[in-house]
Order: sequence, then structure tokens, then C-alpha cells
Amino acid sequence: MTEYHSEPIPDIEGAIRLLSTPDVQLRQFIAYLLGQTGDRRAVEPLIQTLADEHVGVRGAAANALGQLGDPQAVPYLWPLLQSDNAQLVIWAAFALTMLGHDQFDVLTSGLEATDVDVRRSAILAMEQLGDTRAIEPLLALRDDDSKRFKTDSTVAEAVERVLYNLGYGDGESP
Repeated sequence: MTEYHSEPIPDIEGAIRLLSTPDVQLRQFIAYLLGQTGDRRAVEPLIQTLADEHVGVRGAAANALGQLGDPQAVPYLWPLLQSDNAQLVIWAAFALTMLGHDQFDVLTSGLEATDVDVRRSAILAMEQLGDTRAIEPLLALRDDDSKRFKTDSTVAEAVERVLYNLGYGDGESP
């Protein structure tokens, strides 16, 4: 008798092999997805991906390592806090915070960046953390109408979504 699963079983080994594809966008997407699987087989390959030539791939790998929650990633994440790329710093801080090494102040400082991409990364990291400490610093961006591109939502709209997800509404803190 054939056994059927209600959800497909992810091909972790196949996904790990895709981390070496020449396609930058695919490497970035796969790194992020590996973090969503919860499968610890991805930890070592993601640690190696922290050295990828493309900063977006390195950021996705840092995010994934934070999501996977394996402390062996910690020593590889600390040096990323010194990067010249502010978005990479945000994702390293996110991962370290997820792994018990609180870098929330780094995320908060990302909200004050002049670069809208950095602000949006900090907002997303705070949303993924689900930490109510984000409410107060996010409130300062409720009037920020900056966009990354013409059809994007504004920073203020992203903030409102995160505030709602954190339980903030009707002017009352949770």
C-alpha cells in the first residue's frame, strides 16, 4: 500500500546543492528557504554560504541560520556585524539575537538609517523576531512614506503591519 503525505517532503539535500548555482537570486532564495525548513542538515552549508560573493546571499544565509537556531553558527555571525554593508549587519544581528546573543540595539539603529532598504530590513527582522521591544522604535516611522521602488508599500505601511502583528493597536501597547 502506498503511503501519502499531506504535505510534500522538502528535498533538503537538493536545496543545499543549489546553494552553489551561478544564479545569485536562486542562491539567495534557497538560503532563505533552508532556514524555513527547520532542518539542521542545512547549518554547515549555510555557514559556508556566509562567505558567498554576493551580499544578499550572505544576508539570507544569516537569516536562515537565525531561524534554524543552531548555536554552532554564532562564531561565524559575529564578524558580519563589522561589515560595511548595513543590511548584512541587520541580518547578522537578527540571527545572533535569535541565537540568544541580543543585538536588538543594532536592529533599532537600522531603523534610523537614511537608506530605505536598510530600514525595511530592520523592520522585517523585527517582525520575524516578534519581540514587543520593537513597538516603541517602530512608532517613530509611522509617517515615513519612503518606498524602495514605485509600486512598493511605504515604510509606514510596513510598520503598521508589524505593529499589528506585534499586538499593537488602538493606541494601546500589548
